[in-house]
Amino acid sequence: MKFCLPSKRINYDWASLIQSYKQYVSPSSTVLEIGASNLERTKELCGYCRKLIGLELLPERTPQDFDNVKYLTGDWQNVSEIIKPESIDIVISSHVIEHVPDDLKAINGLYEVLKPKGIALLNTPNRKRLVRAIVGIFSGERKFPWWEHLREYTEEDLLHLLGASLFTKYKIYPVVFGLHGGPIFFYAERVPEFLRRFANFWEIHLFKS
Repeated sequence: MKFCLPSKRINYDWASLIQSYKQYVSPSSTVLEIGASNLERTKELCGYCRKLIGLELLPERTPQDFDNVKYLTGDWQNVSEIIKPESIDIVISSHVIEHVPDDLKAINGLYEVLKPKGIALLNTPNRKRLVRAIVGIFSGERKFPWWEHLREYTEEDLLHLLGASLFTKYKIYPVVFGLHGGPIFFYAERVPEFLRRFANFWEIHLFKS
């Protein structure tokens, strides 16, 4: 277990996503980052690839192009109308899918813009993470939309979504177990299999045939 003060906290969900990204990216890769308003994260991603396209929904949150990074403003749901089909090696997106009205359309759009053998890496909160599961016993299920989240997913929800998509090969990984957010960070990076359903986040790997 790890205990971190808020001033020294590590967003392990992002750290895990980056580690996965490093396994697949190469200096010749063209990468699409969906939800690209965090400049520090984009700079981290672009150092490993030939070209990075950042897609951001809101014009006021879209940064200026730099180095090998080009930004586009647009809606993930329409990504196949914005990005050339079969032109992307890797898509990466952190905590965006839970904000998208038509998540199936968004997922299918990734399939269309990925090259054959391309991969998409996503993460999202688990609706039944430990803290929410405990709170739910006393206060009932959280109703969505909740703040900016239109929905959150259990693993079963994701399996249903992906099973309806164009992707036929995918993997879902549990990420972090414990308290990971707010004033207290006390968590295990590896999630015991028997506690998988209470993980804080899901990391999804989508493979195009």
